[in-house]
Amino acid sequence: MHPKLSDPFPFPNLEDRVKMRDGVRLHTRTWLPDAFEEGTRYPVVLSRGYRAGNSSDAKKFTAAGYVYVGQATRGHGTSEGELNRFFHDGIDGYDTLTWISNQPWNDGNIAMYGRSYWGATQWLVAPEQHPNLKAIIPQNINADLWQCVYRCNGALTLAMTAAGRAYTEAEEASQYGWEATYRYLPLIDLDIEVSGKKNHLWRDYVSHSTYDDFWKEISLRGKYHLVTIPVFLMSGWYDYYAGATFDNYMALRRNGNVADIRVAINPSDHLNRVVGDRNFGPDAGKDDVELAIRWLDHVIKGLDNGIESEPPIRIFVMGANEWRFENEWPLARTRFTPFFFHRSDSSRFGKLNTSPPQDGEPSIFHYNPTDPVPTLGGNHSFLGTDHPELIRVGAVDQRPNEKRSDVLVFTSEPLERDLEVTGPIEIVLYAASSARDTDFTAKLIDVYPDGTAYNLTEGIIRARFRNSIWEDPKLLTPGEIYRYTLRLQATSNVFQRKHRIRVHLSSSNFPLWDRNPNTGNEQGMDDEMIIASQKIYHSGEHSSHIILPIIP
Repeated sequence: MHPKLSDPFPFPNLEDRVKMRDGVRLHTRTWLPDAFEEGTRYPVVLSRGYRAGNSSDAKKFTAAGYVYVGQATRGHGTSEGELNRFFHDGIDGYDTLTWISNQPWNDGNIAMYGRSYWGATQWLVAPEQHPNLKAIIPQNINADLWQCVYRCNGALTLAMTAAGRAYTEAEEASQYGWEATYRYLPLIDLDIEVSGKKNHLWRDYVSHSTYDDFWKEISLRGKYHLVTIPVFLMSGWYDYYAGATFDNYMALRRNGNVADIRVAINPSDHLNRVVGDRNFGPDAGKDDVELAIRWLDHVIKGLDNGIESEPPIRIFVMGANEWRFENEWPLARTRFTPFFFHRSDSSRFGKLNTSPPQDGEPSIFHYNPTDPVPTLGGNHSFLGTDHPELIRVGAVDQRPNEKRSDVLVFTSEPLERDLEVTGPIEIVLYAASSARDTDFTAKLIDVYPDGTAYNLTEGIIRARFRNSIWEDPKLLTPGEIYRYTLRLQATSNVFQRKHRIRVHLSSSNFPLWDRNPNTGNEQGMDDEMIIASQKIYHSGEHSSHIILPIIP
């Protein structure tokens, strides 16, 4: 039995404790449409995450004629069960969809909506193929939870993972000291050091440092073919998941089982806020709920509202500061163009151009993990705002980092005409290290005529995963030259006339990512660090370069 209808919005109309197949009951709240009539059935939008729904989202969906259902997953809020994110979300999501489909106000059509963990719960239930789940709208999350979420290409996503994992309240870390928190070693014991008790989520994400059964169970890798319903992907260029958004898009396209797949992306962060110090004009934002409603009106209600005639990809092009539709990804007209790193002299500063280098000496720097390159803006999902001196998100002038001896800087000549870069970006790096394991990091930067240098995108590779992040890691032979591929987040930017293209190469970006101690020991267990001597090669045989997706 449902309780009686309660107060009008913003309070939910119905409160339930929905029983899962193992008897665990999950707190579930339901908002009925504004024009709700007894005996009438409606399509439903379901949101599953840390909390049982979002009143702001509920107001918009119910005004558009949808029932909105919010559920707190196991261990969150007043929901029962152990807090063990992801592992029950496939079957719990399925059971919740069954419960909704049996309600007198549901017409049999259910969609799911939400960002971050609320998006992961969609990816995890979609392969279960519930007959009443008709569409999903996962935002700002990777369906592959190993490749880039709590870890990224082998490195630990330190600041974001520590937040709410190594400690239960930010106040604990604040009292301990934010910088001391991030620098504590060994990482595996950070939870005990800061909060006085173990946190199993933190310990899982630190200790499972390879693609093992832990990650295989909760990642969509190898399961994309089981997704057969329409999907609308949303993200931001300055979120952690811009690249993942297009990886997921292309994986679904390759399998060919989804009739309608769409993407919307703009210069926003994890919370869909336009962020950073660069001006993107008045139209850079996006109303993700309104975009979702318009799309659901088409795929769920069957309304002819013009969406069917629109190309599937909607991107905001930075620099030009305008929205644009595209038909595919990467864009069919892309010219993937290598820009080579040239060492000009014995300094850290070199040239960047399309001419392959002649034989020359390598660029050398020393990476000291006790003095890492600080995170300066960036494309990530750390939401804390109380220590911006250590980490913040978005486009930020990178010139302070160029003063460091462990950052190599390669810059093009001023451009003679506007140059658009839109698509996936890779750096091919030929490098040697004195260490058995280390990291290599990179940033792509738009340099204004006055010298302001705004970061566009960044990436990292942990050296032991240079061959594949999916296979067993292999340590380095010190001094041997290896080929590395650094995948930077996808981006879209017009480098305007007289601007310059710049790349930073280094071995750290802290505390966005954990510091590689260079020892080659088991990850997360080290309490010692050593300095690594790094060499980046520029010869004809080992011509390090960045591959830019140029749009003519």
